[in-house]
Amino acid sequence: MNNLRRVLLFAFAVMMMLPASAESFEDIRKKASTKGTLLAAGEITGVVVGDYRSVNAALNFNTRFDYVDLRTNKRTNYIQSEDGKYGFRIVFNGVYDNRCKRADKVKINLAGCTVTREDNPERYTISGVKIENVEPLAEGVELAAKVKSINELTDADIYTFVAVKGVEFMNKQGAYTNIFEMAALRSFMNQERNPWENGDCWASLLKDANGESIYMLVNSKCSWRRNGQGVPKGVGNVAGVVVHEYVRRYGDNLGKYSIRPLNEMDIRNQMPKEESSSYVTIADWNYDRNYRGQLNIEGIGLVSGSRATRYSGRILPDEGEGFLSTNVGSTYRLDTDYDTRYSNDNSGMRKHGGLRFEANVHNWLSKDSGVVVEVSTEGVSGKALTFDFSFGVGNHDIQNCWGFPAFWNVAYSTDGKNFTVAKENIVLRALPYTFGRLKGVDNADRMPNCDMAMGFTDHSVKLPASLLGQKSVTILLTPASRRMASIPTDEMDDSIQGEITGDINKTLILRMGRVSVKAVK
Repeated sequence: MNNLRRVLLFAFAVMMMLPASAESFEDIRKKASTKGTLLAAGEITGVVVGDYRSVNAALNFNTRFDYVDLRTNKRTNYIQSEDGKYGFRIVFNGVYDNRCKRADKVKINLAGCTVTREDNPERYTISGVKIENVEPLAEGVELAAKVKSINELTDADIYTFVAVKGVEFMNKQGAYTNIFEMAALRSFMNQERNPWENGDCWASLLKDANGESIYMLVNSKCSWRRNGQGVPKGVGNVAGVVVHEYVRRYGDNLGKYSIRPLNEMDIRNQMPKEESSSYVTIADWNYDRNYRGQLNIEGIGLVSGSRATRYSGRILPDEGEGFLSTNVGSTYRLDTDYDTRYSNDNSGMRKHGGLRFEANVHNWLSKDSGVVVEVSTEGVSGKALTFDFSFGVGNHDIQNCWGFPAFWNVAYSTDGKNFTVAKENIVLRALPYTFGRLKGVDNADRMPNCDMAMGFTDHSVKLPASLLGQKSVTILLTPASRRMASIPTDEMDDSIQGEITGDINKTLILRMGRVSVKAVK
């Protein structure tokens, strides 16, 4: 018995001296809770897919309307299992604790760290990591390659490195961030002397050959976001870390998954510069190349687009065939948008680059009222249709940046009378506006709100294949409700407050950077 006891004590002593065995990513995920689980012990081994040198690792939050906390990005990294199946977001204690490079194989001691689960979608974060928790094992190891189409992405892909295949930019003019530079953070890319520094992250929309779309997120400190080359114009892959982030300036319209390239090579290495597309253009209203500032009006022809007009004729596209109009009695003209690629181009604004519609807000609120697009799809075949557009509201004047419908729907019809809603509650944001006093409200000074956009937001709505081969298809962009966008007294508050009532007498200035109807080949 004594011998057996000595053997057991010796075995126990040996076990205590052995290092703790690494746990699997699945094991650590099981320990997570939505309130966070403090870990007493444990370790994981994986491959870093982020990079401490990247300024596009994570969403930086506004702590004031005019201050963005950049420490979020500096403290964030990502690690995935060696087979690439699962990933964790790693939030380091301090900005100097994060020194992990992409393709580093590391072992992380989890003692004293917290693992947290977030739902809808399911994703996991390990926080409280210090530099001494990380043991480097190797550099430049091969990253497990995951190449997926947009509709193949699952929650398990979040915080892993994925190449989204067969995509193209919805808007192939301009830069990765088509924004008003005065609202962006100060950097050598931003040539404004005194930018407001209201916001950071912006999103471009990628589309694939199935008519699906995903947003690509880019922070304004990225030196490559607007480098004079413009975005790639072909079809290819975009690689990066799959994330789920709420960007207030886009409302709740970014979808379940977005992708964050860590550097420009994640994009440009896999996307050709030469123009190609998985789509056939049916009609496209895109005035970025319209240097004369002219509109082509049905029954009238080319007219100067710089004056407000109320022609009875509809606007003809600059590519394809179709008609664009409103049924709200609006004036329309060409106005500026932000689809420029060069850092010295007048704050990122392009003259005559977008359409501007103006009418009393109550005219837009009648049933089936809004922006009307009419096309024929006879002889057109394919998998589906898409309705692509970018929009914003206002004219940089605080008086015209509130009192408009916050939510909009896209609907379609084949008879122009009976409409089916294809997409609900697309959030419309006010374009950048300056400080001012709200006349007729409470005559109080207001500052720009954190929901304010920095440019036109991109949207693509997939429409059913049954609309192909039709003599007439009408697409309607219309307010979803009377829910109102306002300018709250606290600029950090949500701007969607109240409803548009009869005593609110406002002009809605709706600006559209692009309107397109395309068929998926």
